Amino acid sequence: MVASPHALATAAGVDVLRRGGNAVDAAIATNAVLSVVYPTSCGIGGDAFWVIYEPKTDEVVAYNGSGRASRALTADLLRAQGHREMPQRGPFSVTVPGAVRSWEDVGRAHGSGDLDELLAPAETYAREGFAATNVNADYFALNAEMLRKDPDADALFMRGGVPRAGDVLRNPPLAGVLGEIRRGGADAFYQGRVADAIAGTLAAAGNPMTSDDLASHRTERVRPLRIAWNGAEIYAHPPNSQAAMALMVLGALEHDGAASDADWTHLAVEAIKYAFDARDERIGEPAAMTSPIDELLTPQALRSLRAKLDPTRARERFARPDRGGTIAIVAVDGEGRAVSLIESLYMNFGSGIVARGTGIFLQNRGAYFSLEPGSVNELGGGKRPLHTLSPGMLLRDGKPEFVYGTMGGDGQPQTHVQMIHNVYERGLNVQEAIDAPRFVYGRDADSAYADALRVESRYDPAVLASLRERGHEIFVVGPYENVLGHAMGITIDRERGTLAGGADPRADSLALGL
Repeated sequence: MVASPHALATAAGVDVLRRGGNAVDAAIATNAVLSVVYPTSCGIGGDAFWVIYEPKTDEVVAYNGSGRASRALTADLLRAQGHREMPQRGPFSVTVPGAVRSWEDVGRAHGSGDLDELLAPAETYAREGFAATNVNADYFALNAEMLRKDPDADALFMRGGVPRAGDVLRNPPLAGVLGEIRRGGADAFYQGRVADAIAGTLAAAGNPMTSDDLASHRTERVRPLRIAWNGAEIYAHPPNSQAAMALMVLGALEHDGAASDADWTHLAVEAIKYAFDARDERIGEPAAMTSPIDELLTPQALRSLRAKLDPTRARERFARPDRGGTIAIVAVDGEGRAVSLIESLYMNFGSGIVARGTGIFLQNRGAYFSLEPGSVNELGGGKRPLHTLSPGMLLRDGKPEFVYGTMGGDGQPQTHVQMIHNVYERGLNVQEAIDAPRFVYGRDADSAYADALRVESRYDPAVLASLRERGHEIFVVGPYENVLGHAMGITIDRERGTLAGGADPRADSLALGL
């Protein structure tokens, strides 16, 4: 089974399974198609984080496919140019893209196919075209002004006006790059023509990234984080991912599952605020962290977090900027292998820069760096920024039972908490859990939402009234809103030998099994 936010991508992944490939192969093929048909949210100019259950070794492993800032790009350099905060778009926000290298490295470690086969559908869609959906059209309209400022983006997508639903979109330069990767592997991206185009485009705009910065990039295998939770174990990606936040909240609320909807939601939001505080103070490039993240996940630390939560009043807090656009893929194969993969450009269309002649939008993950001296996340040459990408997985008796992920920037751990609560404490099936009305806290520091909840209009009015009484500021949005994320999930019933998939109605999603 595969679930992703676009039907064409899910179909490509399922076709890989049908032809004998495994879940890792399917995830790569799915991600490659998404990099073409969802250019707003992901692409080969972005990063990828993986959590995988490998049945051959009976273990959960994680892979960090995030790239580093140019070795020559430092906070001192930007401060000397007059920057007081990290630029959110443009050349200085670009870090080395890590996704393509991770496809090859993770595929070699756990897959059975090769990039030549797995990237073929993506190359076809890039060259021959795909029909834009309403989601595509909305994103193009929202970002039209930025896209027109970049010559390659304007030529590719805006010359005929803002794309509308039903328009056929093509990206021939990207098809050419995908073809080169199929023939030459990841080295065709990180060395030679493509790497020179990326470095040259950035150099012309002021970012000192070099071809050597790209050529030296490597995927890192890392130990996943985990906590025991109500008879199961929940796994998450370690820093520089923020995924520890979901474990903090779930661990603190482990014994609150039977609380009323109003009480549980209030406690979850309050725990999320403390988790954000911990993230902003402590999580970044692992080499720069002064204390191990495991300290936040001990039973004592989780009990201490729970004790801080006031059941009657909301605590004031102000969030940092976040407008993430990302994709989540989950896949399970017949051998029991399970994959949760998150890949992203960060904000819509990333930095807004297309590497000349390649059709590749370059990510703006560097926007999450800080220019504050001494910050754990201070920009440094060759350093990786804090990442919102948060793949996750729940195991019982050492075997995967719930594989899940979502897009949504700072909303990712919040959606994880709500999905697990819905499945395991409210008794919903995976599709019902994804469909259920959601909340998201913060996500936009420069607006009225900085210390507020956005909730979908399907929320119980009595719950909202109770939350307002406790001091929460609430904004009601539409019934199925993009800002609440695009979640995907697969539950595994080992006793009956079946899978159940859920795909988010807030995107063009599809869960499909065979």
